[in-house]
Formats: sequence, structure tokens, C-alpha cells
Amino acid sequence: MKYLLDSNIVSEPSKPVPNEKVLVKLSANRKDCVISTVSFFEMLHGVLILPDGRRKQRLLTYLNETVEPFYKFLSYDLNASKVQAEITAKLEAIGRPTPYADTQIASIAIANDLILVTRNVKDFAIIKDNFNLQIENWFED
Repeated sequence: MKYLLDSNIVSEPSKPVPNEKVLVKLSANRKDCVISTVSFFEMLHGVLILPDGRRKQRLLTYLNETVEPFYKFLSYDLNASKVQAEITAKLEAIGRPTPYADTQIASIAIANDLILVTRNVKDFAIIKDNFNLQIENWFED
């Protein structure tokens, strides 16, 4: 394992016109990629709150038939919880509280020595600047 994929990377292939750079990187690195159960929750929750219809069904099928069987998943564990506690405490102390899910995803990456792949680099910048979080943006790289 080398890369922890954020939900915006995992969901990209399901888009009507996906970003070619992301598709190439996913294909080339598939065996080195994992998804956090936190990101899977974010994606599934986002789909489940959509109105019933073709889009909702297409995205559910994508998650159930493409994402679940072809990726490994990392859960939030004791090591990640310790890292998240450190991140949260420090960011609160400097007046920069960060959304819970972002610190949870970042802590899973740090605890497992993985590179977080996300389009939302800005959301994780404060964590990267204060902790050993490695980030790549496959939309730009």
C-alpha cells in the first residue's frame, strides 16, 4: 500500500466526463491504493441522500460493483485515533479547528505511512504544515 484515496478521487471514474489524469494514475497505481472506511461512508452517504432515480442507482452500482470489490479498505483504528487526537489538540490550540472527517482521514494516512491523494489539498494543508502528512493531487500531478 502506498496511497490513501480521498472520496473525490474514488468517485472520479463514475463521472460522465472523468479527469483523464486521475484515470491514468488510478490504473497505474491500483494495487498500491486503499480507501478509508471514512471516505467510503462519505461517498455512500452522499449517494443515499440523493433523490431516487437513475443517477442514484448508477452511483450505488458503482460503489457496490466497482469500488467495494476492487479496493482494499482501511478502518479507523487505535493508532489513527492517537494521531487524530494529537492533530485535533494542536489545531485547536492554534485556533485552526478542522472538520472531524478530514482529521480522521489524515490520521489514517499518517498512522499507516500513506500518501493521501485528494483534490482538496487546501482542506488538508494545515494538517500537512503541522504534521507528517504527505499529499498528492492527481488532478494536477
